[in-house]
Amino acid sequence: MPGVPAADVPPVPRRAVNLTVMTNDEIERHLTGLFGRRGYTVWPVPSRGEVAAALLICRGEQGVVVQVKRWNAALGPEVIRAIVAAVQYHAGTLGRLGCSQIGGMVVSTATFNDEAREMAAASGVLLWDRPELEAQIQADLARPGGNDPRGGRA
Repeated sequence: MPGVPAADVPPVPRRAVNLTVMTNDEIERHLTGLFGRRGYTVWPVPSRGEVAAALLICRGEQGVVVQVKRWNAALGPEVIRAIVAAVQYHAGTLGRLGCSQIGGMVVSTATFNDEAREMAAASGVLLWDRPELEAQIQADLARPGGNDPRGGRA
């Protein structure tokens, strides 16, 4: 399964990011670059219904199944159930890639309701809501680097 090795990820694009007009694919490409520049190897994953994941990322023994949700309304517990199912589904793949510590993450252009946050905390799922996603992107844009318009995808 070919991934995007950290060494092959282009520099961060030097342009503003507007999440309101970005498509889900554009957000995934941006996250591919962001995680790649942070030392993760990134594998885009085709959607597969209930166990959909956008990205599998791995650095050392740490593997994460990442789902991207481009929504406007607050996300509820069904999103957490879906990422937990996706982690179980993709655990074998991440294990074969050398990851023994496997978790899940949901990145969203919206927020999460209280029930989703509680369920995520109990399940060990990391949540990036819109403010966190914007902060992470701004931190990435502030890094020294070039101006690759592809957002880091090889």
